[in-house]
Amino acid sequence: MSFELQNIIFNSDLTRRTLLDYKSKIRNTKKYKIQVFRNHSFELIEHTISMYLDYAEINVEFNYSGYDDSFSFLELDLSSDMIIVWVDTDRYKNRNAEEILLDRIKQLKLKYLRPVLVIPLGMKFTFELVGVTIFNLNEIQENYGIELIDERTLKATGTRLSNSAMLLVSRILGLKYLPALLKPLLKCIVLDLDNTLYKGVLGEDGIQGIKLTDEHKYLQKKLKELSESGFFLSIASKNEMDDVKKLFYERKDFILDFDDFAYVCASWEAKTDMIAKTAAFLNIGIDSLLFVDDNIGELSSVKMAFPNIHQILALNNAMITAKVLNEYPGLFKLNISSEDLKRKDDVKANKLRKDLQHQMSKEEYIKSLELKLDFYCNKREHLQRVSELANKTNQFIFNYKRYSLAEVEKYIEEKEYTIVTISLADKLSDSGLIGVCIGHLINEYVEIEECFISCRALGRGIDDVIVLGAIKIILDNYNVDLVRVAFKRGERNKPAEKFVIQYLQKYLEQPEWFKYIFPDNLINVSIN
Repeated sequence: MSFELQNIIFNSDLTRRTLLDYKSKIRNTKKYKIQVFRNHSFELIEHTISMYLDYAEINVEFNYSGYDDSFSFLELDLSSDMIIVWVDTDRYKNRNAEEILLDRIKQLKLKYLRPVLVIPLGMKFTFELVGVTIFNLNEIQENYGIELIDERTLKATGTRLSNSAMLLVSRILGLKYLPALLKPLLKCIVLDLDNTLYKGVLGEDGIQGIKLTDEHKYLQKKLKELSESGFFLSIASKNEMDDVKKLFYERKDFILDFDDFAYVCASWEAKTDMIAKTAAFLNIGIDSLLFVDDNIGELSSVKMAFPNIHQILALNNAMITAKVLNEYPGLFKLNISSEDLKRKDDVKANKLRKDLQHQMSKEEYIKSLELKLDFYCNKREHLQRVSELANKTNQFIFNYKRYSLAEVEKYIEEKEYTIVTISLADKLSDSGLIGVCIGHLINEYVEIEECFISCRALGRGIDDVIVLGAIKIILDNYNVDLVRVAFKRGERNKPAEKFVIQYLQKYLEQPEWFKYIFPDNLINVSIN
């Protein structure tokens, strides 16, 4: 279904009638509840968004408040997965709409901890609140050059938005904002080479014979931007590795460099094997990968082996492929963190670490890295990263708690909760904030409600120091010795399950006495 939708969405002029007639085909997936508070009509957006949500693999049920300029949120449904505040600021006349809405949303966030998306028409909002995202509709006119407002539509549709603007808002919400707020981001784009990144076949046309069209340059530029924003790029190509290396070193007109790729698999093995190796090297799940290839047969065989992988069919017109990438659900970031910028270098350093592991004993290996662990308690500056890690970590996670930004902020303010964040650095790279452990004081013991570690930090031989050390810090914070660990087995968290069985088994059923001593002379540990 995804290739069919890709063709319709990105390779044709979509009309309102096509979007209105489309019937959602999403089945057997979680249904997200989105509550819409509005003072002008949102219904026409909902009626034209189903195709985009299907492409994003999101099943949504919209629920509406009554029309309310005061935005009192009296009809608030706390079970909603997300709230949209859909506001026409022109209705406030001479009053400051931004100031009014800021006050209302501050009150809302005292009760509602999940994501809130504010979409103002008219005035451009600039306020910043934890857990609140703003999508200013004025940006549509600025970025796309279409008329935003048509006063003639108000009586017929209940909104001043022009027809073309409404269609574009449906597209942007369905492909970008809703996926970014409801689902984890993708992590890696796996790329074929021949007739994907350029026109031609390397093995037949040679390094100088392949053609880098203007459209392929644009595609490579888009990929470069995604790499620089923190997404991994990798190659899965049926070519000789030496030829691929020479290609990137000799073709000076390429936008992408060989070093832009976190992992390169160039051989004559099956693409399914290349995909598996890529996921294993990056230590991420297959469902975090986006595979781009011009061969529909290769795409189909990979999809059969890995049903949860995401895919793009690369087209002869690379400009369209670039457009698909630009709007592909899961590639739109609401913000870019410092950890995003460190990710590529950290993964490349992991290869060097693995080589060292094979050459030394565990103690010698750890000493050689000059590891430095920093533990922090309830650090407000880490709010964004805690929520980000909670919503994308899958392999090393104890309890699958997907904390929103507002929930993390609430926990930091409550005395019964301690959030320990862990940063990691060594002589090869600075990994940044890589782990979180959350403890809840219950009477005379602490329950470890959640613990999650970035895949980039796993396998360095210090998982025990990171997790057990964080638990010790939480217990010391409350001056208690008893701990209970909450754990839920899932499809993807086998590494966490293995760790729990090895180190924390006896703490699963009831609170038990806990003692841990940081290893001397191996790791530089600081507690802040």
